[in-house]
Amino acid sequence: NPDVIVGKFVGVPDSTLTHVTTCSNPNDTVTHSSPEDKPAMTFQWQAPTDFLGGIEFRATVAQSYATFWKNVESPLVEVVTPDTVTSAPAAAPATTRATQPPPVILESKPKQEAAPLDVVYQGCADTKLCFGVPQNCVTKGDCKAVLAVFVSGDRYTFELQAVGNPKYVAAGLSTDNKMGDDSAMECVRNDNGRVSLFTSWTYAKVDPYVSRSDSPQEIVQLQESSVIDGKLYCKFKRDVVSVVQGKTFDLANTMYNLMVVAGSEMKDANRVGFHDLAYEATGAPMSLATVGTAAASSKLLLKLHGSFMLLAWLGTASLGILLARYFRQTWVGKQLGGKDIWFAYHRIFMVLTWLLTVVGFILILIEVGGWSTTGDNPHAITGIVTVILCFIQPIGAYFRPHPGTKTRPIFNWAHWLLGNSAHILGIVTIFFAVYLQKAELPSWSVYILAAFVAFHVIMHLVLTLTVCVSDGRISNGRINAFPMKDMLGQTRQATQVDRSTDAPFSSFRRLLLGVYTPIVLIFAIAMVCLVALAPITEVYDTIMGA
Repeated sequence: NPDVIVGKFVGVPDSTLTHVTTCSNPNDTVTHSSPEDKPAMTFQWQAPTDFLGGIEFRATVAQSYATFWKNVESPLVEVVTPDTVTSAPAAAPATTRATQPPPVILESKPKQEAAPLDVVYQGCADTKLCFGVPQNCVTKGDCKAVLAVFVSGDRYTFELQAVGNPKYVAAGLSTDNKMGDDSAMECVRNDNGRVSLFTSWTYAKVDPYVSRSDSPQEIVQLQESSVIDGKLYCKFKRDVVSVVQGKTFDLANTMYNLMVVAGSEMKDANRVGFHDLAYEATGAPMSLATVGTAAASSKLLLKLHGSFMLLAWLGTASLGILLARYFRQTWVGKQLGGKDIWFAYHRIFMVLTWLLTVVGFILILIEVGGWSTTGDNPHAITGIVTVILCFIQPIGAYFRPHPGTKTRPIFNWAHWLLGNSAHILGIVTIFFAVYLQKAELPSWSVYILAAFVAFHVIMHLVLTLTVCVSDGRISNGRINAFPMKDMLGQTRQATQVDRSTDAPFSSFRRLLLGVYTPIVLIFAIAMVCLVALAPITEVYDTIMGA
């Protein structure tokens, strides 16, 4: 019976720091005698006569009146007779000296049952409203951050927990699923390891973004808190009705979108930092008296944004640039829509790149409600520069000077520079996206991107070499990505002989294109799948558990 206390403690040192007491039986509990800090307490436990079976020790550890850990359980300890034990690990066994026969040996065994859920999850199915990150984590008890609300009469109790050694975990009450004009409650881990509770007011994309001085602190009262094994936990109650920034928050009669966030750093002593560990909002406003698990807001626009950008900058842009650089003297004499084959497909791929980028950009603006930074991650900044360069390219191409004019070389170099800059910056921006908490991409996805870059660079080197050999330029050191006469804008008459037939190694270049195209598309589609199925680890666990 897990609720029955057995045995007694013996060998407790005669000290002003510890003493034994009685709960159910004499000397069945040991505790401290003073509030001074203690590095350790040493004593022995003695099993009852003729007792055999499993026991576990339970402890409460107090750091302060506000921070303590209760029901800390030991591994299961099996009490057996000496002849029962045949062998035991060197570090695991523990023995007791029985003051009366028969002697017993305590054999430590790992628990067979599943570890109990953290206290924040207990009651989520029948007495609490719970909301966690990532989706579906509450039932498994493995959320990065979780909020629980328990309502009893006019008493509203909140619990917050985050993992990953967070500096803070916070919850917000909002009238929508966007940050701004919300009443927030923060549990912050101080440098001394203790937890403090604050309220704050959030601002939408306006510095200081979050402010404690603009929110009354007396509307919340801390009840419990702890920091253990990288988990920050706090429990507090909030007034049923409170007024913050002239806005009344009536927990009993108003439905709210819930937000839960967590981060590893503070912006300064009075402001939480970027939510790099967790950030999520419920999809719809709800009563805090609801019992069960709340659903997160849809991430469809976010995933479409990521998918479109991946297809654009890993797929269509890569193919379009490759065709323009290395295939101008391939398929000579063949046309598509009145244009050379290479140019026709180059234009198709770059138009697709432009469309995918513009649509992806519009989608993310709708998702975040306008311009929004990504903390220390430069994804948003490099992304907007990429979009600007991408937007300029087709406009410049439409107004390009005719071949042979004085300004044609300037256009050629500018078009080459802007196009390559946009492509490189677009791929760098995708690398930054891997580390965004909202993307929920696995850390190993960066290796897929690195493999793509390596493959892309190798193919460019091989194709550059074939162009140089075919142009006869290795001997004099003039190594160029494509004939310099195209960059310098020489006249059609000067180059007409060169263009009458396919350049040497055209068949080899077509073979390389046949290899490059499907592999690049595989990389792009693989990354799109990671975005669409994010978080992929959760999907994998669901499939394997089915």
